[in-house]
Amino acid sequence: MKLNEFEAQRATGHRWLRFDPAIETCYRHEREAALPERARPVAASALFLFLVYALLDPAFLPPSLAWQTIAMRLLFTCPMIGFVWALTYLPPRTGPKPPRLSITPAHFARWYALSYLWGGLSVVLIIALARNQQYPMPYDGILLMLMFGYFLMGLPFRTASIGSALIIAAYLLVEVIYQTPPRVIGVNMFFVMTANLIGMVGAWLREHQQRAHFIDRQLLELSRQKAETDSAEKTHLISVASHDLRQPLNVINLLLENLSATRLGNDQAPMVDRLQRSVSHFNGLLGSLLDISRIQENMVRPLPETIIANDAMQQMAETCFAVAQRAGITLRAAPSREPVTVQADPHLLHRILQNLVVNAIQHSHGKEVTLGISPGDRHHRLWVKDDGCGLDETTQQRIFDTFYRADSTDNSDPGLGLGLAITRELTQLMSGHYGITSAKGEGSLFWIELPAGRLPDQPTITTRAPEHSQHLQQLLLVEDDRDSRQGMAAMLRRWGYQVAEAESAEAARALVASETFDLMISDLHLPAESGRELYASLRSARKVRCGVLVTADTGEAQAYIREDNLWLMHKPLVPSRLRAVLQRLQQTGSAPDSEDPAP
Repeated sequence: MKLNEFEAQRATGHRWLRFDPAIETCYRHEREAALPERARPVAASALFLFLVYALLDPAFLPPSLAWQTIAMRLLFTCPMIGFVWALTYLPPRTGPKPPRLSITPAHFARWYALSYLWGGLSVVLIIALARNQQYPMPYDGILLMLMFGYFLMGLPFRTASIGSALIIAAYLLVEVIYQTPPRVIGVNMFFVMTANLIGMVGAWLREHQQRAHFIDRQLLELSRQKAETDSAEKTHLISVASHDLRQPLNVINLLLENLSATRLGNDQAPMVDRLQRSVSHFNGLLGSLLDISRIQENMVRPLPETIIANDAMQQMAETCFAVAQRAGITLRAAPSREPVTVQADPHLLHRILQNLVVNAIQHSHGKEVTLGISPGDRHHRLWVKDDGCGLDETTQQRIFDTFYRADSTDNSDPGLGLGLAITRELTQLMSGHYGITSAKGEGSLFWIELPAGRLPDQPTITTRAPEHSQHLQQLLLVEDDRDSRQGMAAMLRRWGYQVAEAESAEAARALVASETFDLMISDLHLPAESGRELYASLRSARKVRCGVLVTADTGEAQAYIREDNLWLMHKPLVPSRLRAVLQRLQQTGSAPDSEDPAP
């Protein structure tokens, strides 16, 4: 069924307790499937009442009549009720091979309705037995059965109405057969029909409400399914956009890096430099847009671990040192007296700190930015302070809002107003808090608070000779995109590496058949085999010592995988960052503890 069909049905209404054929079938299936669960306590209570009446009959009826009514209840009524009660415990007959003892919901609904008529007629027969012996049996049992059918049993309005009409007709026939005075019949039928009318109105209102709730539930479920489908499509779009946009940016970055290393004229060098800065700015904007989209689509799942905050702050100062230097700003990390640990996802914490530091460098208009830590009890505060122009109270209240930008008319790269919004979202994902302390003309202090972590035990330090002391020179480059491969190979050769190029995993295996390599750089997503699988097999065969995997998929976290001696980096590659990774890998094939190397 489609969403618009249910919306049309809700607009049309169901005054006559009927839906369009397809929706009516769906409604009946749901109602019949839920009927056994409702019927179980109803059948149990009805069986209990008839047994109680059978025990009370000898006390209130003449002996000859009592034995007849007891036999009627125990041999005619109770077996049917007990049979229906037993049916409620049978599994529904569904699927190609249903259980041998099972029943379809439609068949159970018919037996359930028949049990109502059966019970009502048994009451009529008891009244007939009493009339036969000229005993004034009241019609209260008829009223009780009417209420059972309309309210307790939960029968559909039409089924209950037809069953009640048959019971009333049988009762009227008994009164006529035994020549009950017309005045008495009239009085009795007045009360019976009044009760029947009340029951019909109540049953109509109840079913009308049930049908309205059914339409609402279906609309809610279809809306939920549509939202999940839309979310999955958005997630796929974000992933595809991330890969397809970052791949050409990576090629442009590599081409510009190689171009800037050539001898350019005085009029060309500034143009190349400006182009590099523009591409870098565009990459930052793209990364922010994709990050906020992934957060809003719940694609980000933090994996917290214990992190030494002192090291994270020092590493961030090193990472952003070149950016601050180009902006003419002094960047430093204020040392903490004792080690402080926090529970956080390393990748997300790196992104948060980077956003705060870059925001201070680009938008504070100050001369110095300081990173520091304020230890607490259950939470520790990590802060970034600048000596810039500061913010007024109105701006402070909105500075973390998505797409909000303070006045940046004198800034050539104003951004999109997403950096601090991403900081807010990522901090909350890790059960942290965020805020700002600022005043006009006195600078700003941005801070986050994260749960305190337990300081890890200090490992025993042993001295061991490195496996290799020489620098990594032999490099295997595996990249299926020709432009990216050629651009990166030219850049790596200019850095002094001996590069062997391969366009596929198969070509890479052919190269390692005759020689070994110190280092492998590979695209994560190769046509026939993933770069991770290729690296794992070559390392286990001792054909490579360490490696770098690059990918345009930001769903993969940038990180150093210590057990594999492997870095994972995002495209477009920042040449200075890649070079820092390679330089650190040259240190006996090991890698630093940071999540991202300093450029």
